[in-house]
Amino acid sequence: MTNVSFYKLTGDQEMVFSLVCFLAQKAFNQNQCVLCTVTDDYLLGSLDTRLWDFQKSSFLPHGQGVKSFPIAVSCDSSPGEHDQILINLQSTVPTWFSRFDRVIEIIYDDKVYEQKKRDNFRFYKERGYPLSYHDLSGKFNL
Repeated sequence: MTNVSFYKLTGDQEMVFSLVCFLAQKAFNQNQCVLCTVTDDYLLGSLDTRLWDFQKSSFLPHGQGVKSFPIAVSCDSSPGEHDQILINLQSTVPTWFSRFDRVIEIIYDDKVYEQKKRDNFRFYKERGYPLSYHDLSGKFNL
């Protein structure tokens, strides 16, 4: 069964991208593949750039779209062949989320977005998915 983790941040989208890069690097170091879903091409390009610039001393192999990259960033409506870790930066739960071993939802300071993530939490909980919540407010800095 898919494990679902929620991470709460204080800050803006740049903090979210930092956390995504940190989590993607951690997964990559453990030989796991990651699919990051975003809502549009602008966020796709922004996260792609952030992954290139994340650490000057290391490289995060990634690409755009659902191709078999170790770390993929996509706004496609399909997960392609990915099935290990999904970092969902969309406001809704993808219909195919349950094919993943783990889903990560990130909450940040935006009232509308935060409410949608609460709805996602309720969705997973009502269906019996194992949930964890990590409050990183004021604790996560990259």
